Amino acid sequence: MLRVFCDFDGTIAPVDVGNQMFRAFADGRAVEIVQQYLAGTINARQCLTAECAAVNNCSAEELARFVDQFSLDPHFAEFVRFCTARGIPLAVLSDGLDFYVERLLRREGLGHLPWYANRLEFKIENERTVWVPSFPYTDSECDRCAHCKRNTMVTQSAEEDVLVYVGNGFSDRCPVRYADIVFAKGELIPYCQEQNITYHPFRHFGDVRERMEVILQRKRIRHRREAAMARRELFMQG
Repeated sequence: MLRVFCDFDGTIAPVDVGNQMFRAFADGRAVEIVQQYLAGTINARQCLTAECAAVNNCSAEELARFVDQFSLDPHFAEFVRFCTARGIPLAVLSDGLDFYVERLLRREGLGHLPWYANRLEFKIENERTVWVPSFPYTDSECDRCAHCKRNTMVTQSAEEDVLVYVGNGFSDRCPVRYADIVFAKGELIPYCQEQNITYHPFRHFGDVRERMEVILQRKRIRHRREAAMARRELFMQG
């Protein structure tokens, strides 16, 4: 069985919603915090925690109004219908926050999709609303990402499944090493080229659907050897 896993920020949502959110509400500190993360002086969980701590008294209602200005890829809903009609499971994997992932999917009538993201709670402290993140999908041995998409992808799949991954950025680098069919755009393309990972470039989910139609016409859809070996090694370690 084919199983499709899609990144959210920069992929399902053409704009990185999380990045824009912290730029708007973190009092100008978001860029500095992200630079520390990219430089390797803090890990992903520390980065998100620091960004949330930098937010100055923003309520859930105010954040909702901000999030509502963003759109999803106009071809994504059709891609979801394409997968559903062919019995292909699709899940959303995000290293961002559940608040906007869930809100935007539900708004587009896609709330039925399984999605996995870091969590955000709103708490009142000294009459101020503070943001408190938590990380239910982290990996104890790797802090490269706050949400280990690789682990989620592999644990939601069977050994015989052919895994399809669609992404664009830094948090997608790890899962594409374990995927049989990769769709890449943005910063993920040069990474795939450097790592000799076969990929299909795409601009939007209309491109992904067209390529998937071609792939489904094959008599047999094979695992990518390197990805299958990487998944097998991961299971052996577990």
